Amino acid sequence: MTKMSTDLYDILLQKLDIRAIAAMAANGIIGNNNSIPWNIPEEMAFFRRMTQNASVLMGRKTFESIGHPLPNRQNIVMTKDAAWHCDTAIAIQKLDQLLELAIEGPIWVCGGAMVYEMLFPACRELYLSTVFGKFDGDTKMPSFGDIFVINKTILTCPTFKVDHYVTRRHANIEKKPLSL
Repeated sequence: MTKMSTDLYDILLQKLDIRAIAAMAANGIIGNNNSIPWNIPEEMAFFRRMTQNASVLMGRKTFESIGHPLPNRQNIVMTKDAAWHCDTAIAIQKLDQLLELAIEGPIWVCGGAMVYEMLFPACRELYLSTVFGKFDGDTKMPSFGDIFVINKTILTCPTFKVDHYVTRRHANIEKKPLSL
């Protein structure tokens, strides 16, 4: 998976409603050995509530680490392996394939780090849960400060908070319907 051209980011922003949702520790860790290094049911409930009845886009390793498709969601898996197949998910190798899927609702980007890094420039928003405390891990959240600006804190709990970010670059791009 490689970074896209600015033109493709613009097309994705105009035609699709791509958003990112993530959780990270205070030290920037988002994963360890292909799993989440904390277990916070309230944070997982927030994720479920936000992504319910929508499409979720994730990398193959993230999909496989979950162990099953996320229920009540259209699961889209980004993989370099053109031979990879799953009966319960749509596999894509290139992001322009998203345009062929004719998805009308939001597409939630939900990991891993390489997918976040590649897709942040095409996302309108980022919902970021920050888990209080530092955790050991092998995967950090990619840098996003040059892409997003914080809008507001939308939830504060004893163990985490959720901040809503909006994109800097394309805050005023109007979503256009797909023409098929």
